[in-house]
Amino acid sequence: MTPLEQIELPAAFRAAVCIMRLTLEANITQEGGWAEAEICAPPPAGSAPEFQDTVTGTIVLTNSGVGLRAEGRLQTQVTLPCSRCTKEHVVPLDIQVSEECTLQDIDQPQTYQETEADDNLTPILNGNEIDLSELVRQLLNLHLPSRSLCKPDCAGLCPNCGQDLNEGSCHCPAEE
Repeated sequence: MTPLEQIELPAAFRAAVCIMRLTLEANITQEGGWAEAEICAPPPAGSAPEFQDTVTGTIVLTNSGVGLRAEGRLQTQVTLPCSRCTKEHVVPLDIQVSEECTLQDIDQPQTYQETEADDNLTPILNGNEIDLSELVRQLLNLHLPSRSLCKPDCAGLCPNCGQDLNEGSCHCPAEE
């Protein structure tokens, strides 16, 4: 088994891994400054395991003077069990992004201490880069559907024997 740090990743995969980061430029640090990020990457670490497809979209960051406004759209697909018959199926997600962020370091504990002026702004600074992976991870997990149907007319499972009623009726006696 080769240690992880010695595995050579294909160039396309390396680019996809880093695509959620932007170099911090002076423009974005000033009020009215902005930056645009094209997202095309695997779900960030810590995303729910149901997210296996590439996350795509665009996020525009605008400096409002108080923080950064992140607006845009993300698309992906999620594999979920049907709430009635438990069969796995793919659900497309289209997430409208409208979040407030701050240019505070992701790895600093004091960043996560609430203040009166701070309305739980998501930190997106990682050294000298803007790192959108934490913002994207949070959005994916928040928009994960709690219940989903494989098809609108899913018949579900028999409550007595567990037969998938989409595949045919069961032989349980009819209840009175």
